[in-house]
Amino acid sequence: MSKAKSAKDLLERMKTVAARRGAAPKEPEAAPPPAEPPAPEPRKKVRITVDLDPEMHRFLKIYAAERGMKVSEVVRGLIEGLREELNGSSPA
Repeated sequence: MSKAKSAKDLLERMKTVAARRGAAPKEPEAAPPPAEPPAPEPRKKVRITVDLDPEMHRFLKIYAAERGMKVSEVVRGLIEGLREELNGSSPA
Protein backbone atom coordinates (compact mmCIF):
# COMPACT_ATOMS: atom_id res chain seq x y z
CA MET A 1 0.00 0.00 0.00
CA SER A 2 1.43 3.38 -0.96
CA LYS A 3 1.89 6.24 1.51
CA ALA A 4 -0.66 8.36 -0.36
CA LYS A 5 -3.21 5.55 -0.24
CA SER A 6 -2.76 4.96 3.50
CA ALA A 7 -3.03 8.69 4.24
CA LYS A 8 -6.17 8.87 2.11
CA ASP A 9 -7.65 5.88 3.95
CA LEU A 10 -6.83 7.47 7.30
CA LEU A 11 -8.52 10.71 6.25
CA GLU A 12 -11.63 8.82 5.13
CA ARG A 13 -11.79 6.96 8.44
CA MET A 14 -11.44 10.23 10.33
CA LYS A 15 -14.29 11.74 8.30
CA THR A 16 -16.47 8.70 8.99
CA VAL A 17 -15.86 8.88 12.74
CA ALA A 18 -16.52 12.62 12.77
CA ALA A 19 -19.76 12.13 10.86
CA ARG A 20 -20.90 9.47 13.33
CA ARG A 21 -20.12 11.70 16.28
CA GLY A 22 -22.05 14.56 14.75
CA ALA A 23 -25.08 12.40 13.90
CA ALA A 24 -26.40 12.10 17.45
CA PRO A 25 -25.88 15.34 19.36
CA LYS A 26 -25.95 15.07 23.12
CA GLU A 27 -28.50 16.91 25.18
CA PRO A 28 -26.94 20.00 26.72
CA GLU A 29 -26.37 19.66 30.45
CA ALA A 30 -27.28 22.46 32.79
CA ALA A 31 -24.12 24.16 33.97
CA PRO A 32 -23.81 24.59 37.73
CA PRO A 33 -23.51 28.17 38.92
CA PRO A 34 -19.90 29.32 39.18
CA ALA A 35 -18.46 29.05 42.69
CA GLU A 36 -15.95 31.86 42.08
CA PRO A 37 -15.77 34.79 39.73
CA PRO A 38 -14.53 33.68 36.31
CA ALA A 39 -10.80 33.87 35.62
CA PRO A 40 -9.58 36.70 33.42
CA GLU A 41 -9.77 36.05 29.70
CA PRO A 42 -6.68 34.30 28.33
CA ARG A 43 -4.64 36.02 25.67
CA LYS A 44 -6.04 35.67 22.21
CA LYS A 45 -4.50 32.77 20.31
CA VAL A 46 -3.31 32.78 16.71
CA ARG A 47 -3.80 29.73 14.49
CA ILE A 48 -0.94 28.39 12.39
CA THR A 49 -0.83 25.70 9.73
CA VAL A 50 2.03 23.23 9.47
CA ASP A 51 2.34 20.65 6.69
CA LEU A 52 3.59 17.28 7.96
CA ASP A 53 4.15 14.04 6.17
CA PRO A 54 1.75 11.26 7.29
CA GLU A 55 4.40 9.42 9.32
CA MET A 56 5.34 12.53 11.29
CA HIS A 57 1.66 13.33 11.90
CA ARG A 58 1.00 9.77 13.09
CA PHE A 59 4.03 9.96 15.42
CA LEU A 60 2.82 13.27 16.87
CA LYS A 61 -0.72 11.94 17.43
CA ILE A 62 0.56 8.78 19.14
CA TYR A 63 3.08 10.74 21.25
CA ALA A 64 0.33 13.06 22.48
CA ALA A 65 -2.20 10.27 23.09
CA GLU A 66 0.27 8.19 25.10
CA ARG A 67 0.79 11.15 27.41
CA GLY A 68 -2.88 12.16 27.64
CA MET A 69 -2.19 15.40 25.82
CA LYS A 70 -3.57 17.19 22.79
CA VAL A 71 -1.32 17.61 19.77
CA SER A 72 -1.57 21.37 20.20
CA GLU A 73 -0.30 21.06 23.79
CA VAL A 74 2.72 19.07 22.59
CA VAL A 75 3.52 21.63 19.88
CA ARG A 76 3.11 24.59 22.26
CA GLY A 77 5.38 22.85 24.78
CA LEU A 78 8.04 22.31 22.13
CA ILE A 79 7.89 25.94 21.05
CA GLU A 80 8.04 27.13 24.68
CA GLY A 81 11.09 24.90 25.26
CA LEU A 82 12.76 26.39 22.20
CA ARG A 83 12.02 29.92 23.43
CA GLU A 84 13.47 29.12 26.87
CA GLU A 85 16.55 27.57 25.27
CA LEU A 86 17.12 30.66 23.12
CA ASN A 87 16.60 32.98 26.09
CA GLY A 88 19.23 31.06 28.09
CA SER A 89 16.92 29.81 30.82
CA SER A 90 16.45 26.17 31.63
CA PRO A 91 12.99 24.58 31.20
CA ALA A 92 10.95 24.13 34.37
